[in-house]
Amino acid sequence: MKVLISFLICVVGWSSVLTVEVAACDYSIDSGDLAVNGAAYRNPIGAPALPCRVVTIALPPGAMVEAVDFHGAWRELGIVSVPPTLPPLPFSYCAATEDLLRQFGRTRELYYRSDEIYPVSYGAVISTGGLRKYSLVTIACNHFAYNTVSGMLYLSESITVDIYYTQPRPSSDRAIYWSGLIDDVTFDAIAEDLIYNWNDTQVWYHTDKPKRANGYYVIIPSAIQSAVDALVQHRQNQGYEVNVVTMEYIDANVTGVDGPHKLRNYLRANMADIEYVLLVGFSTDIPWRNLVPFNNDPNSPYNHPDYSPIPGDLYLAELTDPDSISWNSDGDSYYGEVYNANFQPMGEDNPDYHADVHLGRMPFSDQGVIEDICAKLIAFDTNTDIGYKTASLLTGALYYYANENNTGNARLDGADYCEQLLIDSVLDRASAVTLYEKGGLGPCTLSCTDSLTQDNHIAYWQNKGIMYECHHGNVPVYARKLWAWDDGDNIPETGEITWPTSFHISNVYALDNSHPSTCFLRSCLCGKPEETSLGAMLLYRGGSSVISSSRISWSSLADPGGIPYHFYDRLLQDTLTSSGIIGTAYDIARNDFMGNTGFWLPAYHYNLFGDPALRQYGQFVGIEEVVLSKQEPSFVLYPNPSRGIIKLDVRAQQKADVSFDFYDVSGRLVRTVNLDEQEGGNISLNVELPAGVYFVRCRADNFNFQEKVVITE
Repeated sequence: MKVLISFLICVVGWSSVLTVEVAACDYSIDSGDLAVNGAAYRNPIGAPALPCRVVTIALPPGAMVEAVDFHGAWRELGIVSVPPTLPPLPFSYCAATEDLLRQFGRTRELYYRSDEIYPVSYGAVISTGGLRKYSLVTIACNHFAYNTVSGMLYLSESITVDIYYTQPRPSSDRAIYWSGLIDDVTFDAIAEDLIYNWNDTQVWYHTDKPKRANGYYVIIPSAIQSAVDALVQHRQNQGYEVNVVTMEYIDANVTGVDGPHKLRNYLRANMADIEYVLLVGFSTDIPWRNLVPFNNDPNSPYNHPDYSPIPGDLYLAELTDPDSISWNSDGDSYYGEVYNANFQPMGEDNPDYHADVHLGRMPFSDQGVIEDICAKLIAFDTNTDIGYKTASLLTGALYYYANENNTGNARLDGADYCEQLLIDSVLDRASAVTLYEKGGLGPCTLSCTDSLTQDNHIAYWQNKGIMYECHHGNVPVYARKLWAWDDGDNIPETGEITWPTSFHISNVYALDNSHPSTCFLRSCLCGKPEETSLGAMLLYRGGSSVISSSRISWSSLADPGGIPYHFYDRLLQDTLTSSGIIGTAYDIARNDFMGNTGFWLPAYHYNLFGDPALRQYGQFVGIEEVVLSKQEPSFVLYPNPSRGIIKLDVRAQQKADVSFDFYDVSGRLVRTVNLDEQEGGNISLNVELPAGVYFVRCRADNFNFQEKVVITE
């Protein structure tokens, strides 16, 4: 990758331009259809559904983007057929659905009658902000263009991106803030997975003193502070630096215009020490930020409180910039504006979607309830029964019947989302139970374990470590959608549809709470924080963690599996990045989804109820920087710190099997090296590890050591 950096000194400070070349994704054209690997789709409703390439580019610490220019050269590629972009749809048929389908019809006609090439530019900015110490800008590069009248497709093999930015003066508050983060390597695995110019950033972010934040912060009302004592002790035993902070302290000692602002400012001020944040308390005790996705319209274009404003914890987890230049950059007190009234990405605010801490909630203020949840989470965290932890229950109802209410819409079946997880081997089909809609007219044609009913839902839930559902929801329930009868026109219509309950809040007491599930609820409103919702009650009974929606849930056909698909993939398959930890996997999944779609509403309405540090696979070892049995000089590890390769020397007194276990700072086993039946004398081993903090355990017949090692870039 070509990266050119030019520095200019201006009267206002350091001004710079970073030039990056972004190559097009691999593509093929077969029978007039375009297929592109690894592409994103971010087109307006009705516009040609063209692929683009989304990349996240790092800038020097504290840099602020001033402008981004895109340059390319489209050439004719050939005649293809590119369909129009379908609208995002709420998982609830209502006036908003009909409005979006009408908008699709109008804009599709405009785009497909125009003889102009679409799009008009070579790229666009999706977001600016950061990931802990890394200053970032995420962009979409439009390598493909299309003329809808001629059918001609155009390609620019490479797009040149010029990013103009300023760096803060060394004495400024912004420079001081970023200098306090320069040694931080807490999110380096996530950053390396995300950043396009990763190798080039190392000159900016290199540190000889890497520090991994080990802070686990609990924010809680003082009256129930003791309710989390057992969980606090558990996390301390694992090596976390636990801080319990009362909401009263934050209210009294932190500046801000309201409770959410004070809470965010407190977390920003302490971000260098924090990896996980657990908020404990009902919404009246621990505040939420209501996000307004449509410019100056808290009630949204649909004039319904179930759509907007949206209570969203992304506001508290994304901490890069102060509100004045991010979440409320236009200063109108409507936070998170990202769309105009026509759903175009022309927002008046500049939020970022890359979480800087992993954050979750226990949405209760009852002492006994919190204690029960904590006890269950500790048991789940230490449970290493992989058979139970990977067994899944997948339940998919109908979202939309084809041509429902004569709108011409396509069929949308939750069973398809469930099946994709099994087809792609994200979940193991052999240990999965699937329940799909087999009743009424137009039932699901996919095979499944059993039909979708309330009784089956409860019966099959037992002893499942994973539960994923796709239904229509409300605060206490999610329900099936059943085309019960037809008046003879063969069109599913509102009066012909019934809504049998699939799971009700009262059913949580029928679940096996000793084998709780990691739950993702894709139904609307099941995580509404102003009431005791189904999502909250599942955390109390039957769930180990619950990701649910605070308002109406949305889908994007650019990424049909959505955040749930990426969450389970990151949690269960990509454990080298997520460490199999709930909060980490969820935040990476949000990045994945946003990179594919740039669609903000799911990033706002899904929130985590539960402990973000919870492990799906259980705790393998406590993090303790102690020598377990000291017999110097039998075990020597050097150099320490190291720039990637460490050497381990062991002097065995007699023949012995020797093994080395390497744990990261969260206690996850990342590597084991076994040396069978070694003769007495010196044993030497070179091991290469990525940057981070590790604990190395050496085991043999007559000794057992543990020592910390720091790996720098």
